[in-house]
Amino acid sequence: MNEVLQAIRARRSVRAFRSQPVEPEKVEALLDAGRWAPSGKNTQPWRFVVVESAAKRAELAKLVPQRDMVATAPVTLAVLLDRQAGYDELKDAQAIGACAQNILLAAQALGLGGCWIGRARDRAVEALLGAREGEELMMLIPIGYPAEEPPPRERRPLAELVRRI
Repeated sequence: MNEVLQAIRARRSVRAFRSQPVEPEKVEALLDAGRWAPSGKNTQPWRFVVVESAAKRAELAKLVPQRDMVATAPVTLAVLLDRQAGYDELKDAQAIGACAQNILLAAQALGLGGCWIGRARDRAVEALLGAREGEELMMLIPIGYPAEEPPPRERRPLAELVRRI
């Protein structure tokens, strides 16, 4: 099977991480994968904040329900929407979703795990991250080496999901 299709099928939401640090070049590769996502009119409305320091991770963990995930992941990527760069709320949100999926698939390809936390428009988190004017939190993605191997989840058959006309 093609390696991209294999990564899509193998990717899991990882919620437990080993303490092993993530190499800087792998973090850069994840960010680079995110920036190559498609966006309407090529606006590239995403902005990233990389939370690596133990102190900032601990502060961030206090602000979200997924405390353990954020506290134990060696890196958490915050993906923000730059409203000044975007042009349409729905299309910008779709682009941010594509950006996140690129990051998660790149993590899978690099032997890392991650989980998309749909924490959005949280003013306390945005303040901690140093969000600039016009930037809104869209999600957090804790990243690290998996300490678990989540089993595959069932998918509905295509026959239930597809209509042909």
